[in-house]
Order: sequence, then C-alpha cells, then structure tokens
Amino acid sequence: MLHAAPSDEELLREALDLAPGASVTRISREPLGDGSVVGFDVVEGAASVTYFLDTSGRTVPRETGLLVGEPDAPDMRVWLHPADPHLPALAPVAFAHAAESMLARLGLTAAGAPETVVYRAGRRAVFRVPTDDGLVWVKVVPPARIGRIVRAHAAFDRAGVPVPTVRGWSDEGMVVLDSAAGTPATEATWTAAALVDQVDRLRGAIARIPLKGRARTDLRRRAAWYADRFEHEAPGYARRVRELRRRIETGWRDGRERSVHGDLHFGQLFLGDSGELSAVIDVDTAGTGAASDDTAAFVSHALSSALLTPVPHDERVWLLAGEAFARWDADADAGDGLRGRTVSHLLGHALGAVQRGDEARTGALLDAADAVLEGRVTRPRA
Repeated sequence: MLHAAPSDEELLREALDLAPGASVTRISREPLGDGSVVGFDVVEGAASVTYFLDTSGRTVPRETGLLVGEPDAPDMRVWLHPADPHLPALAPVAFAHAAESMLARLGLTAAGAPETVVYRAGRRAVFRVPTDDGLVWVKVVPPARIGRIVRAHAAFDRAGVPVPTVRGWSDEGMVVLDSAAGTPATEATWTAAALVDQVDRLRGAIARIPLKGRARTDLRRRAAWYADRFEHEAPGYARRVRELRRRIETGWRDGRERSVHGDLHFGQLFLGDSGELSAVIDVDTAGTGAASDDTAAFVSHALSSALLTPVPHDERVWLLAGEAFARWDADADAGDGLRGRTVSHLLGHALGAVQRGDEARTGALLDAADAVLEGRVTRPRA
C-alpha cells in the first residue's frame, strides 16, 4: 500500500506534540537550500505563537530549537520566532531595548521601537528605526553574507553609484544603513522611457564595477523548485506550469558574464528632483551574472506590480513593463535569456498567489508568463 508523505503541518504537529485541537495556520513559505522554511501561526489554548519548520538541510552557527537528524546533516528543525538559527542577529535586533543599545554604540539615539519591514525566514530581515539623526535601516542576514554586503556597498560607492551609507555592521550578520537619498521611484513622477533610460545607465555603471562572486540569482534552479511546489500545492495548475518550465529550459541561455545588481527593479530605485537616479538600494545580491538577470528581474517585477495596482493607476506601470521588455528583448545583450528568466520570476510570484489563495492573480501571472514567452507584454482587459 502506498502512503502519502506527511504534510508540513503534520510534521510540525508531531514535532511539537500539539494537542489535536490546536489551531495551525500556514503563513509563509521560503525556498531555502534543498527544501524550504515554512511559517505557522499556532494557537493552543490561550497562547498564540509563530513557529518555523525548516527542511533546508543547511547547517547553522547554533541551534535555537528542535533538531531532527545531526547538526552537520539536519533532516528538519523547528524554531520559535524570532530565534531564527540562520539569522543569529535577528532576536537581539527585534527587541527595542537591545536595538537601542546597539544603535547607541554607533552614536545614534533611537527615537522609537524597531519596525519590521521585511522578514523572510532563514534569509533576511529588515527593520526601520527612527533615531535622533533620522531613519536608519537595520538589515539582518546570515553571518556568512555580511562581509560580501559591506564590500558591495563600498565597491558601488567607489564607482560613483549612489548607495545608502553603511553606519556599522557586525560579524553576527547585521548592518545599519542610512536612508537612501531622494524619492522612491514607486512614489516619484516619471515617464516609462525616461525611467528605463535611467536603468540602462545604472546597468552600465554596475557592469564596470569589479565585483567578485556570482550574483544570487540561480533562476534556473528556482524555476524547478517553483514547478515542484505547484505539483504539490496546486495540482490544477501543474500541467500548465510544467509546460512553461519546459519552454524556459528549451530556450535557456547563460549569456555573457558581467557585474549585475542581482535583484533590480523599480522598487530599488530612488530619484532626485529632476528625475535623475539618486540612489539604488539592496545591493546585497550584486555579483557576476548574465545581463538578463537584471533586465528579467525588472520586467517581472513591473508586470507583477502592474497586476496589483488598481485601475487607472496601473497604466503607467504597464507602460513601464512594456517599454522595458520591448527595449531589452530587442537588445543582443540585455535580451539574451530575458524571456526565460522573466518567466522564472513570474512563476515565483504565481506560487505566492497560490499560497495566499488568490486564484485570479495566479491565473493572471501565468497568462503574463505565456505572453512573455511569445514576445508580448499585454495588459488584461477590464
């Protein structure tokens, strides 16, 4: 007799020996290593806490919860938020008193508690903290990545590419940054062609920075992981996703190596009063890769954002996606592998929509993926 593998919820219930009546609600899933990190809100009696189930197989500096297997070959681990073993600096930064002490060592006086902006379990967290010298941003990452992040900021600064100033950092995996100069591109006034011009100038400047190590893109592997999750979580879409992945693989090209941002999109850009680029953020992923690693990230994010933006405000985002795709798809360098990489990103966005139960958005993102592979960016009809 065949038996189905236990679900993530079943694994968590068994590991924690939860009572049958305990409420377990999945709130997130992050691909990591050879598996994933899945977050759950657990309510048992009057207590409500957040646990994470980690099947990445990655080792950590120190275990902070329950381990199944051996420390150098973990099968599974479970931890209670914020004791993320991949991010040892997370718990200290997450609490106001500890954050105040840390900022004081940098000559800053906190004017409020840290506010969580982003938390991707096992990967990174970002906090916004008001201080007597303005807003600062505290980023928490795995310790092995902190040196690379600090070096990337220094390399961009030396090359004249504007990035936020690093106030201080710790080997434990924490860096404190000033706010970026200018207005976020998401809030600024621009035309699609002018913004793509700015992005092209930025891409050219980044290409001249002598970065070491590969950018953290690995889109080919991520596409395979996304397709596998569709098989398990949304079998109704699995056949369509398998076909998209087949088409990605058929047309995959690695492209000529150059320095890239690694996660470039208009949410990472800040503009000055005249529309000029005043800062680029999140250079953590910068390294070597194909030119289309950046162009695909930009197009896919614009498409995903356009589908989320209410009518009629979505029009300028659709124009941006269309302008960027048309320009770069016709470029021998920027367009080499653009379509497949863009679809890889879109599969990730679609999987997120599946996990939120948003069927309309899932279908729209897969429609956008089909259109990209056919060489089109098409705004859905109202």
